[in-house]
Amino acid sequence: MSTTMLNDGILLIDKPVGKTSNQVIQIIKKKLGVNKIGHAGTLDPLATGLLVVLLNNGTKISDYLLTADKGYDVTMKLFIKTDSGDITGKIMEEIAPFKMKKKVIKKAFESFNGFIYEQYPPKYSAIKVNGKKLYEYARAEQEVQITPRTVTIQAIKFKNYNHATQTIQFSVLCSKGTYVRSLVEDIADKMGVLATVEKLTRVQSGNFKLADAVKVEDVDQKDIISMYDALFINKQPLLMYHYDEEIRQGKPIVIINHSDPNIFIIDKHKNVLAIYKHIGKHVYACQRGLWSNEQGPTPTSEGDKY
Repeated sequence: MSTTMLNDGILLIDKPVGKTSNQVIQIIKKKLGVNKIGHAGTLDPLATGLLVVLLNNGTKISDYLLTADKGYDVTMKLFIKTDSGDITGKIMEEIAPFKMKKKVIKKAFESFNGFIYEQYPPKYSAIKVNGKKLYEYARAEQEVQITPRTVTIQAIKFKNYNHATQTIQFSVLCSKGTYVRSLVEDIADKMGVLATVEKLTRVQSGNFKLADAVKVEDVDQKDIISMYDALFINKQPLLMYHYDEEIRQGKPIVIINHSDPNIFIIDKHKNVLAIYKHIGKHVYACQRGLWSNEQGPTPTSEGDKY
């Protein structure tokens, strides 16, 4: 394990139903007494499961964790459509229930397996249009043009159909930016029915797993994963550099036999010192300093845009 300060790093939290992601991280912030806190991917209040929480300098690596694929277990409620895309919303449309054929269901799911498509985000989402979040337009009952986004359904697996409860259960691994609420409606459309999300659990984010997460009420300092370990687990490029002072001064460095666009520089104690960006041939420039305040000042660079 890294010897870096335990206040810098990440936590894997099992988010309970009914709380926003922000409410969860504020509870943790107060409990652990951290200065800065964030998370790598929002979960709606209805959703449960893995929330990757970033602490102090850990917030500076959010962009490198946000890009990871996400895995979910989903229950979709058939024959209704809501304004929010889940059962907490207002029912906008409803059709008479009927017993579906499993071959129709399986065929629909198979069509989304390994599928790249243009997905329209739900109108109740935090995506901004003209500086305003979509859910703000929706609450004000204002019309707004929603632009689709390219998403990838890496893998999807139909698990169960229950005619009595009018539900379908499935698991999915999808790219960053995929809205499961939209995916459920798209799958339903493929089957010729309506549907909305009834239950949603995130089980994976990159190489982080829900099985390794802790409950909010049980979280402790010992549960913090160091920045080095978090990056290593998610296969980010790490390189030990022996001239620490050059890194702390934000000087460009020469790295041979590497072509990664970005490299995380570490010291011999596995402290993550900085993110360096490839700028040409073997030269890398400091993108952002990541050491704790006790170790020295953070360099300023044109690449520091976080």
